[in-house]
Amino acid sequence: MIQKLADMVGVTPQVFIITIVLFAAAFAVLWIKMSFDEKKGVNSKEKDEIRKIITNLVPDGGQYTAAYAHSTEYQGRIRYYHYYAVGFRPDQTDHVWVVPIGVEGDRIVYTEPVRASAENLEYVGGNGHLLLLKFPGKRNNFFQLSVDASNTKLGKECRVNIQQPEEAEAFPPFAEAFQEKVNNALGVDKKGRMLRPK
Repeated sequence: MIQKLADMVGVTPQVFIITIVLFAAAFAVLWIKMSFDEKKGVNSKEKDEIRKIITNLVPDGGQYTAAYAHSTEYQGRIRYYHYYAVGFRPDQTDHVWVVPIGVEGDRIVYTEPVRASAENLEYVGGNGHLLLLKFPGKRNNFFQLSVDASNTKLGKECRVNIQQPEEAEAFPPFAEAFQEKVNNALGVDKKGRMLRPK
């Protein structure tokens, strides 16, 4: 059996077995690291920092659900990673607060918060799992927000250990209601096209 598989990929049985062992070892190391990071992320310093950013920068920030959001932007073969602290309230679906953040060493740094609503958006695209906030102006003037339950350090793609199952469960229904409310106020659909009067 091993000889047939080795012949199929054009290597000797010894090389085939060594390759399988190395892949299994790499998978085991990655799985152990992710499990360890998941446990660290339950009450992590990074999760506390996201909470503090929303509490301190957003008016009445303690009333908002604070979540870590991220997105990946592709420009040709280059990937750009974006990170955000997001503040939202299920009982106030007319706006969402977004604070662009970065990670420098072990610290989370941030810029000014943005209150995204019908007052400053062109449209809201995407869906409950990947919300696109398009601002007027140039083509790339937008935020994409994805709130995942499990975030573990994986190099540039994810720079924090944050476990947020409650926040991830609350975000999709909020996002869908927010999208509908803002787009209706703007008279557009989720691609920014003007709605025809009925």
